[in-house]
Parts: sequence; structure tokens; C-alpha cells
Amino acid sequence: MTSTPAAGHWDSDALGVLMAPLTGTQLPEWMGEVLEAGLASVILFGHNTPDPETAAALSRAMHARSADCVVAIDEEGGDVTRLQAATGSSLPTAWALGEVDDPELTRHAGSALGDILAACDIDLDLAPVLDVSTDPANPVIGTRAFSDDPDRVAAHAQAFAAGLIESGLGTCAKHFPGHGATATDSHTALPLIELDREEFTRDHLAPWSIAPWLDAVMTAHVLVPSLGEGPASISSWSRPELDRAVSGTFHGLVITDALDMAAVAGTVGYGEAAVRAIEAGADLLCLGTSIRRDDRHMLREAHDALVAAVADGRLSRESLHARAEGTRAQCRRLRTRRRFVPAPELPAALAHADALGSDAAARAVRGRHAHLDLRPVLVADLRARADHASGARAPQLIQALAEQGVQAAVPDYPGQDAQSHQLTSAPQVLVLTRLSRSDPDEGARLSALLARRPDAIVVHTGVPDAAPDHRRLVLAHGAGRTMMRAAVDLLLRGR
Repeated sequence: MTSTPAAGHWDSDALGVLMAPLTGTQLPEWMGEVLEAGLASVILFGHNTPDPETAAALSRAMHARSADCVVAIDEEGGDVTRLQAATGSSLPTAWALGEVDDPELTRHAGSALGDILAACDIDLDLAPVLDVSTDPANPVIGTRAFSDDPDRVAAHAQAFAAGLIESGLGTCAKHFPGHGATATDSHTALPLIELDREEFTRDHLAPWSIAPWLDAVMTAHVLVPSLGEGPASISSWSRPELDRAVSGTFHGLVITDALDMAAVAGTVGYGEAAVRAIEAGADLLCLGTSIRRDDRHMLREAHDALVAAVADGRLSRESLHARAEGTRAQCRRLRTRRRFVPAPELPAALAHADALGSDAAARAVRGRHAHLDLRPVLVADLRARADHASGARAPQLIQALAEQGVQAAVPDYPGQDAQSHQLTSAPQVLVLTRLSRSDPDEGARLSALLARRPDAIVVHTGVPDAAPDHRRLVLAHGAGRTMMRAAVDLLLRGR
């Protein structure tokens, strides 16, 4: 057994249940030492991956220090991309794939994404999303979900996961037991879902029956009183509910959502959340992003909280050791798969994803009475809140217009769209929306703008049920590069 370490040292059992972030694009020496000491996993974010080539070099450096460390990334495609945050994802949103409703296309999309990740020597993708997006006001899931129908979600999530696995990637379904019925973002507060057990099981737990075919499940920071007390990620009810959902015992990894999110860090506290997550049955604790925090301190705080819980008898050394050994065994299996499946060359993987994504997005985007010509366009982005992982927003539409020879600009004073002289004088106006029916600011600004420019075309980037009732409308199903290119193509062709 591993003994309790002296201050400043690292406990291999505590490290064996942690998925840690790091800052920057190169491996710091201290992180190399922690990898050699037994850190189970590292998670990459957009600030680590300004381009896929840099991500590949960083992943290889980590694997050189620890052959069995799992390098993970939160890469869904569409609006949630880390590897292509600077340019926008090559692939469509999950909602766009669900809109096309061709599971074989979805499998190919998963494989295309898996090829990019494999070429970057990344082992585990925190995808697919199994949330059923039943609340159009949901500020954090939206088009990240495949559908608002549980059967369609299950079919496409399984197809997407199959594609990732074909490319040698590990898969992680999220966010158990379901984040699709919330109107609160767990990055900023703790969501409460007040559905009875029967309705929640029917509409949100049903897709989780596919979990046995995946490698991991991510637990959400959500309250569901009909299932149990406390947030799913750090409460004892979640693991039995997961077993019930899969009609047996889930044998894959249980990974928490990021413990730095306000839903838990702002309530029970960061270190306490780490201990409670282990008590609740989690195998791997995702510590979150270090973009606004010191990476070494984040790891040390979670590590020391676990060590202290062992020292005071709250966690037994035997149980923590067993958890760490089980987690490492599953990490070794993921690494073996990744090394067994040959990775394509990165340029070829990116080119294939671009072609496939363009075709899929073109099949998904829809519009009515929406046509642009080649005159200059004013683009008014009314979305009050950008998604947490979307990368560039309005610039994606402006870039897509420029690629087609259309000159585009944004208002000099975005908060005053309806009063802007530019708005009145612009030959054509495009308006970007996402939550205009539920976000008071976005809705008010849209109403004021359309009163001045009823001929404006609304490009809606959220789920269709959240779209405004406007005659000239494009349903883009997302705001990333691929979806915006498809929207512009539709606008210029008047389909």
C-alpha cells in the first residue's frame, strides 16, 4: 500500500483518480514529474491547443513521460471544439446530425473526429452527448444534443461513439443523469430539475441504456430530487441510478464533470467536492480548466483533500488504492486501443472532416424567405451569452460571407443595434439569435431591431423551438464554421 506522503510529495493513490489540467502549450517539468508519479489523466482545453499540430506535440510529450496516462479532451464538434477553437470545427453540431437523422452519417462524423484526435495522440474524447434537449431555454446544452427525442438521441449517440471507437478513441457519454431539462448552466449555478421519476426516466434516462457500449460516463452537477438528494456528481444515489439505467452494472469509468464549476465549487467547495465524488463512486475526477487558476495549485488542492480524507478516516486507504488501481487498469486499456489502431496523417484527417462536415451541414440547415445578394451586409449578433466552449461567434458568419465575396461588418456599438445609423443604412441585415424567447435582453433587442428593419434575416443558432417567429429565418443549428458556411450557402442560393 502507498503510505501518506510528506508535504510537497505526491500520493500515487490520490493521483490515480485525478484528471488534471495544465496551462500553456508545452509540458512543464513539474507536470512531467507528476505524470511519472502516477497521475491517471490530463485534460486539454483550447488554451493548450491553438492548433492540432501543437496539441499533437503536447500529447506526445505527456505520453513520453507516462505511457499509460490518458490524454482527454472535450471535443464534440460543432460549437464545442478545443482542437479547432481558433478556426471553428470542421464538423457539424450534434443537433444538425440529428436533424439529418442518418445514423450512418453520424457514425462517419464520429470516425472523422476520431481520426483527428488519433492523429493528435489523444486517447479519450468526452463525447457523445446523451442529454435530451427538452427545454428550449437551456443555456448550456441546446444544439450540443442530438435531439429532443430520447430514441433519436440514443441512436445517434451510439452511432457517433461507434465512429470514435473505430478510430481507436475512448468514449465518454455525458451528462448523467441528463442535463437537457435545465434552464440553468452548471458552470455558473446548480441546476434543479423538478420532474417526477416517471417523466425523468422516460425522457432523460432512457438513452443511457447504451452506456455499456461506451468506455465512460460523465456525471453532471444537477439536482434531481425525484432520484435522490444532492448533485448527481457528488451524491451516492447517482451510481445505483446509472446501474439501473443500464439494466445491470456499469463497468466503465465514471468521470465527474469539472469540479471547478460553480455548481459544486461554489456550494460545497472544490476540495470537498473531490472527496464527495470519490465517496459517491466516481473513478476519475475532472478538475476543470486552469485558464483562470494555477494548474499546479488546482491539482495539489484536490490531491491534498483526498489525502486528508484518508488521514482522518473518512476514506479508507484500501478503498482509495483499489479505486486508483481499477482506474489505471481502464486507462491502460484505453491506451492499448489507441496504440493498436493506426492513426492517419493529420492533414488528411482534417481534410476528410472538412468534406464530410460540409456535406452534413448542407443537409441540415433550413431556411424560409431567406435570400442575400452580393451587396454589403451588417451582421448584428444579439446573443447575450456565448456558449462556454464555442470559440469564435459572429466572426464565423463574417468569415463565411467573405469567402463567398460578400462584404460584412458588425455595428460600431453592438448594444445599440436598433438605434444604429448603420442598421438603417445597411443594404442588407443579418441577425444572429440563440435564446431570444427566453433571454429577456436578447428578445428585447431583437424586437427593437426588427421594428426598424423588418426585412432583416434572422440566422438562428439555437434549437429550432427557441427560434423567433420571423418570416425571414435560417435555422443554422449551431454557430460554428461548418454551420455558418452552410447557412451562407443557403442564403446566397435562396434555397
